[in-house]
Amino acid sequence: RVFTIDVSEVMCRRARADHRLPAAVGNLARLPVAAASLAGVICFYALIHLNPAERGAAYREVARVTRPGGHALLAFHTSDNDVEAGEAKRLTEWWGHPVELTFQFLDPSEEAHAACLAGLDLLSRLDREPHGHEHPSRRSYLLLRNRTP
Repeated sequence: RVFTIDVSEVMCRRARADHRLPAAVGNLARLPVAAASLAGVICFYALIHLNPAERGAAYREVARVTRPGGHALLAFHTSDNDVEAGEAKRLTEWWGHPVELTFQFLDPSEEAHAACLAGLDLLSRLDREPHGHEHPSRRSYLLLRNRTP
């Protein structure tokens, strides 16, 4: 079974209506999921909105909700044409709409280490350049396994 969790009720409604996908409002620091109940977690580009302490809490939550030996696949931006890993970019407009967004560009080695401290072991890492219509940022993907007994 697959389901989604999003911080936005609007996005949860869209997931339900457009894709018939079960959706719950929640955040990465307090997932509304029972301990050791998931085979895996996929988290693409949400970590970039969190500061280091919040990311540590998110990694602990992923370890808490995945079964021992369960997997997590994380994706995040690592650098941009004008922003390096460890720096942030703030937007007040995006795609013609006013926004208040802060994107943290993350260092893959530091994030793998933080995930390891939370009980997640790095199995594989993929770094890539942007392609096609994507924002011109470099990205990293971490495949992790829960070692928690």
